[in-house]
Amino acid sequence: MKVNTKKLIIGLVVIFSFLSIIFYTIIPGFMPFNSPCDVDYISDGEYAGCYLVSPIWGHVVIVDQNGIVKWRSHDNKFFLHDSDVLPNGNILMADTSDNRVIEVDINNPSKILWSWDALNISDINWTRFSLDQGWTDIPFLEDQSSLISSWTHLNDVDFINGSKFGRNFDSILISLNNFNMVIEINYSETKEIIWWYGHPTNITIINHQHNPDRYDNGNTVICDTGNDRIIEVNTSTKKIVWELKLEFPFGKFRFARDCDDIGNDMRLITDSGNNRLLIYDMKSKKVVKEIKSPWLANPYEADMLPNGNILVSNLFSDTILIIDYKTGIVVGIIGFPHKWIVPYCVIGTVMAYHSSKLIKALKISNKRKFRKILDFQIYRRIVYIILGILILYFFNTILTFLWFFTLGG
Repeated sequence: MKVNTKKLIIGLVVIFSFLSIIFYTIIPGFMPFNSPCDVDYISDGEYAGCYLVSPIWGHVVIVDQNGIVKWRSHDNKFFLHDSDVLPNGNILMADTSDNRVIEVDINNPSKILWSWDALNISDINWTRFSLDQGWTDIPFLEDQSSLISSWTHLNDVDFINGSKFGRNFDSILISLNNFNMVIEINYSETKEIIWWYGHPTNITIINHQHNPDRYDNGNTVICDTGNDRIIEVNTSTKKIVWELKLEFPFGKFRFARDCDDIGNDMRLITDSGNNRLLIYDMKSKKVVKEIKSPWLANPYEADMLPNGNILVSNLFSDTILIIDYKTGIVVGIIGFPHKWIVPYCVIGTVMAYHSSKLIKALKISNKRKFRKILDFQIYRRIVYIILGILILYFFNTILTFLWFFTLGG
């Protein structure tokens, strides 16, 4: 039977368009989260043993180990990066799309109990702050014309217990990615900036950073993403006391986003652009473990779980992964990679087509046994099929690579 190629192509385009509508517009509404950035294990309280997930699009959610949503924020946000459970049980959020930090009542998600707004002059007067630092070449600090693309790109927020550092007040550590600055503000009604690091126009200090964190020793670790390094800064002196840039055989950092102290002088590092996790030994000053997996799809943030496994937010595939620390094998997946259905169907259809052509070519070939492979029609079909298998296996890595060298780079 002769196949009408034109009709076949039109039919496939209609089918894949229909699938795209389903999996990119309808299905996401039923998913627990959409493109998760930050994920945290909740160790105590009402939701102990669950995970707090902050998606790029949608609601901040608390899910159990089976992916069942136990709590959901009130507003469906365009862009969220990070959230933390506060000691009082409420949720602190980095609301990137609105350039603010908000504290939401855990019992009434529609109620905002506290906020710090980068656009509110009552919370921060950027002109005064700039002049106090002697900065005169930073007009963009007052240029809020790029609000649609997030003016500050506020991409991380962390609660700091002041009593741990001899203070009688708590504070909030905030990353302003587009300002190349990390600031620490008083967690009170005064909201004054009590510490800062970086400079809006000097990217040699930090450049579009991610996930600053205050270690128990009082230092501040910063993933200096744009400079392909991780630094630890003495908070008092602002001097760099530790710097990590990768060398052979590990290449270099590509979008390092997270660096956690996991004890025993070990650091757990998320190297997003390279689609991997690294374990760095501070004593030997070496990377002692590299974790790669076909399941990793632009990992954003990783934490150690109490049982020794690693919790990872998988930005590109709408999933949270649980990885065995010793073997690097994915032992748990929460969520569903719905975005991959359409490209997988396309690749699968192409492979099925070439497989049918391969079977037909094998039947009509007059060569014997393995000599059939030397037949050009058979050989090229085999190559296409192998190529399709490799693309499927390395799909996440390929996508992350393309992202880094286009939007991410």
